[in-house]
Amino acid sequence: MLFAVLMHVCLQGEADKCREERIEFSGPVMACLVQAQTVIVEWGEDHPGWLVKSWKCRPA
Repeated sequence: MLFAVLMHVCLQGEADKCREERIEFSGPVMACLVQAQTVIVEWGEDHPGWLVKSWKCRPA
């Protein structure tokens, strides 16, 4: 099954500049919950200046 980590991210210092980011992968829903932290950290490393405000796992 295909799942996605949905993240609400905002530009540091500019709280009104936010967007949703979506990272999809296949596996059981528990894999999404377990892997989400790693996915979020890697995304943050690749996108300096952006902060993840919230996230959730959803079917893609």
